[in-house]
Amino acid sequence: MNAPTYPLIQVVYCSAATSALTRDGVERLLRVSQKRNEKLGITGMLLCAGRSFLQVIEGEKKKVDQLVSSIEKDDRHRNITVIIREPIAKRSFGDWTMGYADLTKVDVEKIVGINDFFLQEAPLTAIDSGRARKLLDLFKKGRWRAEISNHIGDEGSAWQYRLNGAFPSASAGRPAVNEPYSFAFQPIVSVTDGSIFSYEALVRGINEESAIDVINDIPATRRPGFYDQSCVLALHWAAYRGLSTRLNLNIMPSVASSSPSAIASILKAAQRFKISPKQIVLEILESEFIGSLKDLSAALRDYRSTGLLFAIDDFGAGYAGLNLLAEFQPDFLKLDLRLVRDVEKKGPKQAIIRGIRRTCTDLGIEVIAEGVETESEFRWLQAEGIRLFQGYLFARPAFEKLPEAFYGPA
Repeated sequence: MNAPTYPLIQVVYCSAATSALTRDGVERLLRVSQKRNEKLGITGMLLCAGRSFLQVIEGEKKKVDQLVSSIEKDDRHRNITVIIREPIAKRSFGDWTMGYADLTKVDVEKIVGINDFFLQEAPLTAIDSGRARKLLDLFKKGRWRAEISNHIGDEGSAWQYRLNGAFPSASAGRPAVNEPYSFAFQPIVSVTDGSIFSYEALVRGINEESAIDVINDIPATRRPGFYDQSCVLALHWAAYRGLSTRLNLNIMPSVASSSPSAIASILKAAQRFKISPKQIVLEILESEFIGSLKDLSAALRDYRSTGLLFAIDDFGAGYAGLNLLAEFQPDFLKLDLRLVRDVEKKGPKQAIIRGIRRTCTDLGIEVIAEGVETESEFRWLQAEGIRLFQGYLFARPAFEKLPEAFYGPA
């Protein structure tokens, strides 16, 4: 059976004007929109409140996509965030209309096409039920427009991030080359004080091959021991380079819950290299979790008495995230890079990250945004209150080195 095809799609987006809107400006905007959209066969609603917009447009897919593309290039507004883009069976709006919050009643009566969306007690009664209707109501109540307005601002200049030196420097001799792999180290930075908060140890081949290539080359019979040995080697390299911050180590959930020797080896090596357990953050890969949540959370709670810190890595990439968070509250939660990518343009990602951050705030968990590659991603996440960042925007992993100073956005 062939999947149904719909000739119509609906897009809901929000944005913010780059300058204050006047009554004349609103009227011109509405008249141009009405004329253009009538020609294209596009219907919808445009709501304005201060400098914030929420717009619903619906029509034939090709024409709607062309209109959205032109809107994204329009320099009269910014922070364009698509909340919904989906097929619809029929139109929800028969006429192109506009609701505006900040005009007087006299102005409302004078401008052709403006409705009293913000003045009515029940302004949505004539609109078909659906997500667009719910979003319009949320906008009326101050959602989306508040977030968009808060994200208007000038781009910041670069500044220098340096070691925070929170711990005494570790020391060790240079590691011997006994394995076909080594480590690169990537900083996690704090934008609160411009310091390097931690380094994540990332396994690499001795010729800097990727982690996937390294693991694929290890025979299955040797993999259980690989996780013990690799964490010890990461600690050795960090100590050789004089680690004085935290160090993030990746471990598999199965290792954390069923292999006490692995974490015992980490603690023993840390003591040898003069690294405090309080410096070590064990990252549990949420996307790799298979097994009993209760067993894993019980094991992790026991290890906390040693001073070790814990993070859930790639949160949002697997199916166990929320259940794992309910059973075990880590010290840190790292947002999956797929949630971070283009977040400033993606309404659903924004809503999800806001929800995650609110939950983490209530539970006393620090959020780390990893995989940050653009300043736009950084600006949006920073405005949401996230202070710890990792990604190419700040620094690429350095092979067998701890970058001591580098530049990134202020």
